[in-house]
Amino acid sequence: MSTVMYDDAIRSLRDNGIDILGTKSATEEDLKQIETRLGVSLPVSYKKMLSEYGALEFDAVEIYGWLSQGIDAKFITNVVYATERERADGRISETMIPFLTAGYGPFFVMDCAEMNADGEAPVYEAGGYANGKDKLADSFGEFLCNEVRRTLEARAQGGPEFDDDEDSPPSREFISEYWKDRGKDFE
Repeated sequence: MSTVMYDDAIRSLRDNGIDILGTKSATEEDLKQIETRLGVSLPVSYKKMLSEYGALEFDAVEIYGWLSQGIDAKFITNVVYATERERADGRISETMIPFLTAGYGPFFVMDCAEMNADGEAPVYEAGGYANGKDKLADSFGEFLCNEVRRTLEARAQGGPEFDDDEDSPPSREFISEYWKDRGKDFE
């Protein structure tokens, strides 16, 4: 049950012809290494994403995960590196896992201290641990469904980033405007 929303999000991306990019899928041993290193049990739907895609990217959304360089990769998209960095800076607690940064400043975390019976942790928008957090979803899967829905709505509205030239990435202007619009969701 806990991965249903995650599965729905991935299916929706595929059904709508949106390219899903990944890195290197995490093995069971990789997942154990991540959990041991970070001192938390990862949410079930997030672990499914790690095992299927490693890290996940579609349109302007890039979710941190497992990279081919392994647990010590020094890239912000490596969930271990991102988590250790944010914890060291005092921006998150020892039970939070950051997995996405918005272009307008805030970032998104799963708080593994609040794991439910289904093995899912709620997702929060955090402006830093000291600044508090706002709950956005009950699970990573629910959060991903919401992101996919927003992506599909943006595509339905059209725009220069969704023309027929697949070799052209979205413009900086579009990405900036997209995240400014997303910011309104959290007011």
